[in-house]
Amino acid sequence: MKLVRRSRPRSITTFAIFELMGSLGCLVLLPFTSAGSRDFIALLLGAVLGFVVVFGLWTVQYWAYWATVAYECSEVLYELYLLTRPEYRNIIHMFGPIFGIAMSALALGYLFLDRSIKPVFNRAALP
Repeated sequence: MKLVRRSRPRSITTFAIFELMGSLGCLVLLPFTSAGSRDFIALLLGAVLGFVVVFGLWTVQYWAYWATVAYECSEVLYELYLLTRPEYRNIIHMFGPIFGIAMSALALGYLFLDRSIKPVFNRAALP
């Protein structure tokens, strides 16, 4: 697969750094969960898929837009699932999933509402 280099707008750079911080956050939390647990698997998948999304955003690949949308939607669904679990009934424990939903909603809003983002990832615009 040939990587195509295009100029990356500053807003995409900022968004890629935002996604990178989320992936690094998953890696930081990984040692504090028991191996093989639901949270361990979710954090590991979140980190790996997050780094894939960051790579796509950073190198402005045409697939990165929809991969980011799918990644953020899966994050929202998982956080909503966590809120249905009995261990997340305490208000302190609910803060994490609610914060995750808010951050993913901001990311999705940015992707869909900023009209300058989607044309950058348009396949027809490839050189």
